[in-house]
Amino acid sequence: MAHERPRDRSTRAQFLTLTSVGLGGSIAAVVGVPAAGYLLAPAVAEASFTPVTLGPVSDFGGERAFAPTAAPYVEDAAQPITSAGLAYVHRTGGSNRDWLAKDAMFVVFSNRCMHVGCPVAATGIGFSCPCHGGQYDMAGRRIAGRPIRPLDRFQWELRPGSGGDDLWITQRWSVEIAGGQARYFPVRAPGQPIDLPGPSFVSDLAYPPVTYRQGGPPAE
Repeated sequence: MAHERPRDRSTRAQFLTLTSVGLGGSIAAVVGVPAAGYLLAPAVAEASFTPVTLGPVSDFGGERAFAPTAAPYVEDAAQPITSAGLAYVHRTGGSNRDWLAKDAMFVVFSNRCMHVGCPVAATGIGFSCPCHGGQYDMAGRRIAGRPIRPLDRFQWELRPGSGGDDLWITQRWSVEIAGGQARYFPVRAPGQPIDLPGPSFVSDLAYPPVTYRQGGPPAE
């Protein structure tokens, strides 16, 4: 029976060890460098949200039940493919033209799921995401599935149009809802929490607002 010399076995073991260490180091570099780059790199340049009309107010009639109207829009006419979006306009039955009022005429939801950003669809009881089963109630609160927070909302206003008032969206905000009260925050990306434990700057460092140049949250 042939026997391997101890030196040969030792050399092969060393080779395998060095190879494993090198491979592990490469994997760590592949995983770690982007993470370090994300933490150390300056924040991505933010863009401004361009106000855009959703159409005449008359297009968004009264709802006998929860049946928000899907309203497509193009934020930048020069880039219709990359700036196209969809909002859901809920006519509340209120009459106030102030979007923050308790009896505001509309609540305008983003259709972007807060899990990974898939488009949600309106249902008779809220919103549903077909990608991973996320479910939201009629206020946009997550009630099931993987989304980590409520749907974003659009700030809106009424502006004179050719045949009456038009409904415009003027800003997007991320939302937290507690006790029936919505609080608005600079936009976070899907999958990012708004608040982490500790001082507020911890959340801003870990998950900086990435979408729009915004001031502070609107006064409620």
